[in-house]
Amino acid sequence: MSISSLNRASFFQPSSSISQLKPAAAPAQGVVEGSPAQQPRNDLRQMFMADSFEQGPSKLGGAAPSHPTYNSDAGPGFGPPSAGSTEPAPANAPWLANNNVGSPYNSNMQLIDEGQKGQFKYTNTFTNKTNEPQTITLWNKTGENGNPNDGQNFDKSTPKTFTLQPGQSQVVAFDTNSSVAWAASKDGTAKPGANSGQTWGEATFANSGTGWSGFDTSQISPAGHNGKMSITHEATGKTVTEANAWQTEKDDPALHDVGVPAGPLNLRTEIG
Repeated sequence: MSISSLNRASFFQPSSSISQLKPAAAPAQGVVEGSPAQQPRNDLRQMFMADSFEQGPSKLGGAAPSHPTYNSDAGPGFGPPSAGSTEPAPANAPWLANNNVGSPYNSNMQLIDEGQKGQFKYTNTFTNKTNEPQTITLWNKTGENGNPNDGQNFDKSTPKTFTLQPGQSQVVAFDTNSSVAWAASKDGTAKPGANSGQTWGEATFANSGTGWSGFDTSQISPAGHNGKMSITHEATGKTVTEANAWQTEKDDPALHDVGVPAGPLNLRTEIG
């Protein structure tokens, strides 16, 4: 996934526990100053632009969307898939994939009520476990300008943000072929320089090329983490935290990314 200046993006190699499973067919179609995303310059950089799990109502409370919608298998209310989002990335450059960001931008994700969760195939429930308000900054990896891995540059792309009071939760639903990342900050700031020093969560829901999903915690530049975060697959209990996140350029993707075969995926992210 996109990791600060390294912009790690997307591929999938199943770990040994899931290597016997075959990926499903591709799913049907259905603010702050930053620096430009960098392109890979060598094999090491290319490795970190790829995640091991990806190869192999728009308002809180369920208000009606203010944009056109389509019949998505992931649930109601999403904007139509963005242009080019079902076109495969080059086999030797999976980080160049343009994942679905919705039409208009960001309409591939919705803040929903807990009671609506059963209507959606892919969700992440964010919970603030600290004793201070936490602002979640959530962005598509593909930028608003259509460039892969440019979504983290908030001078070019607008993230979604919401603030959780201590003990509060918020469910976010995602459309098929969405690839996203997020960070939390207690002061509400969100910019590439600040986020690169924080623990990042990352997830892909039903990659268009394989049908697989996945998630991880990440931060490579700089090494080390600021902020506690755990991400749990609700159906299996598999959990990743800042302690087993990507932290150095020598990390093995298979040891840190969690691949999930095609099907529903409900995550739970706890901050603190």
